[in-house]
Amino acid sequence: MSSQICNHESCVKSSLLGLRQGIYYGGKIRFFHALVMTFLFRPGSIKSKFITVIQLTYQHAKNLGIFVFLYKSIVCILNNIRKKQSKFHNLISGAICGYLVFGRNKSAVNQQIVLYVMSRVIIGLASNIQRRKLLPQSWDAFPLQAAIVWGLVMLLFEDDKGCLQNSLTSSMTFLYKDSDRSYSNWAELIPFEMPDFLSFLWK
Repeated sequence: MSSQICNHESCVKSSLLGLRQGIYYGGKIRFFHALVMTFLFRPGSIKSKFITVIQLTYQHAKNLGIFVFLYKSIVCILNNIRKKQSKFHNLISGAICGYLVFGRNKSAVNQQIVLYVMSRVIIGLASNIQRRKLLPQSWDAFPLQAAIVWGLVMLLFEDDKGCLQNSLTSSMTFLYKDSDRSYSNWAELIPFEMPDFLSFLWK
């Protein structure tokens, strides 16, 4: 496919390199995140935890790689069909690939990726609206966003926590519900696990 209309030497090479970049980046950021979260918070044997880490890393790397490959390919196809570049090609391709890659499988990994991107989109849209002078440049939207987000998440957690993502519910339960229990000594207020050999300090 000719790439004279696009911003690269070859559409095929660009899409294949995008596949590589997506796999590499997705694997890199998911592996260490999954490693820490799995070994800190998931029950099970060391073997089962390593298997979970590999599965989560594989899914993230695969999905991001496929998304980048398909997205770049569809943009190139639309550019060449219409003989010009257009920001609507990016919108159309992103929507199609978002549905195909992330929308049809509501896995924990896909939910995290979509929610991560959505939060950035909301903040980005607020900045974009300001740049278009639809809102005063002096007005900082972030404090309002923070207030709305935290107000709503606390309301949902108390009223209907089942509608929230499992990992978020688990984290909030640890923070806000597990702290309702009574404690018997001051050592329980220390924000890390105390080794047993120091137990004489609070006995």
